[in-house]
Amino acid sequence: MRRPFARPILVESRVFEMQVLFCASEVAPFAKSGGLADVAGSLPKSLHKLGCDVRIFMPLYRSVRERAPALDPLPQDIIIPIGTHDYHIHLWKSRTESGIPIYFLEKDELYDRSYLYGSPIRGDYEDNAERFIVFSLAVRQLCAAIDWHPSIFHLHDWQTGLVAAYFQTNWRYDPRFGRSGTVFTIHNIAYQGVFPARFFSLTNLPPSAWSPQGIEFWGNCNFLKAGLVYSDFITTVSPRYASEITTRDFGFGLDGVLKERKDSLRGILNGIDINTWDPQTDPSLPRNYSANDLAGKKACKAALCRLAGFVEESCDLPLLGMISRLAAQKGFDLIEEILPDLMKLPVNLVILATGDAAIETNIRDMEKLYPNRLKLVNRYDEEMAHLIEAGADIFLMPSRYEPCGLNQMYSLRYGTIPVVHATGGLDDSVTDVLVHPESGTGFKFYKYEQNAFLETIRSALELLKDARKWVEIQKRAMALDFSWDRSARQYVEVYENVLAAKKELGTRPGPKPGPIGGVVF
Repeated sequence: MRRPFARPILVESRVFEMQVLFCASEVAPFAKSGGLADVAGSLPKSLHKLGCDVRIFMPLYRSVRERAPALDPLPQDIIIPIGTHDYHIHLWKSRTESGIPIYFLEKDELYDRSYLYGSPIRGDYEDNAERFIVFSLAVRQLCAAIDWHPSIFHLHDWQTGLVAAYFQTNWRYDPRFGRSGTVFTIHNIAYQGVFPARFFSLTNLPPSAWSPQGIEFWGNCNFLKAGLVYSDFITTVSPRYASEITTRDFGFGLDGVLKERKDSLRGILNGIDINTWDPQTDPSLPRNYSANDLAGKKACKAALCRLAGFVEESCDLPLLGMISRLAAQKGFDLIEEILPDLMKLPVNLVILATGDAAIETNIRDMEKLYPNRLKLVNRYDEEMAHLIEAGADIFLMPSRYEPCGLNQMYSLRYGTIPVVHATGGLDDSVTDVLVHPESGTGFKFYKYEQNAFLETIRSALELLKDARKWVEIQKRAMALDFSWDRSARQYVEVYENVLAAKKELGTRPGPKPGPIGGVVF
């Protein structure tokens, strides 16, 4: 019988049973471009509550200097050899709002920029490979500098995939890491960090790593593949997505690798910050509300109608909301296709989104035809995002694919019933009312096509007319647990399994290789 894991931390001097280093290229609120930052910013807090000594490592971007509290320098300077060049770098320490230690890698030539990975006009930075080779190599140097050797290296997305490769080919022979393990999380397999072959010489990996069984990918370097091949265990951000990425349609060329590692692959649904996203306490709302008292939701709807500029006489119509990126992946091809028919229905639609200019132009053209019932807000507006989640009746999320998704969880928590494409985390987090009338929390369409999407919206609008049944759905939705504590318990189980496998291997010279690499459980 497995020994129960440590109880929540009560005192600072406690001796922890598991040390976990989060390595991530972005962490909210210090730097953010997507859901990865939310995970890296929120999950460590819940792991800490479960007894983990968890710390975070990320680059020192320009935005970090603007948003971090006091930064304290570490005394050691670090030298990272890359090819024929030595990088002299510096380390800084701070703490997150919840008290988690966070370390920053300073090298201004690489990280002091306005954007994280590239500019909107010129695209990805040409030196992204070098930037994240340096960051990955610095992980071991950080551990030496702070004299702390984690039992688990939790790595996130392609920017840290090389850490798993370095660990498996070199670091595991260091007695300080002899029983450490690596867990690699895929947040979106479409982004892989693929670079020309010439960058392999900069990685300092052994020649054996340049092969189809290593990081080579159709003649290029693939940093995400390094994480898949060399890590002890792989997670992704929802159970459905874990299954999808092993198929040709969703694997983006790496489905074969993932099929080989399927026994070491698990989907864990992301959580949300239930303190920030709480309709009972949300300061962005004109009136708070709960599942037991939904009256405040009507006031939020009225405020959203005014903010969107809808005429007063139309504000009693069902209000549809959408918060997204203007991208085909997010289902905007379907939105464009159904808009003429959707606007024939008695509804208002407000969209908060930035992104593809061509999609924006198409929606703007429709907006001119229906100025009183269609509104596109093309900016980042956190306050309006909260108001849409609270004030809309129905939330649209028709993503072509969605590793996890957060907005459908926010919507459920706010009693704004989602209509989603049954893919990835959307499928995992929403129970279809039309299939399960007594337990459903939202509406799903199963075939990615405009008719299926439009008909599902029609079904939701029809049920909205029945106030009693609609309130029942809202209450079920608002009762769901999407806290990070739920997710953290599953991650701790993964960590324990990795360490148990390491312990079972005992003092052998290294991990038992799987078909491609890593530990076989």
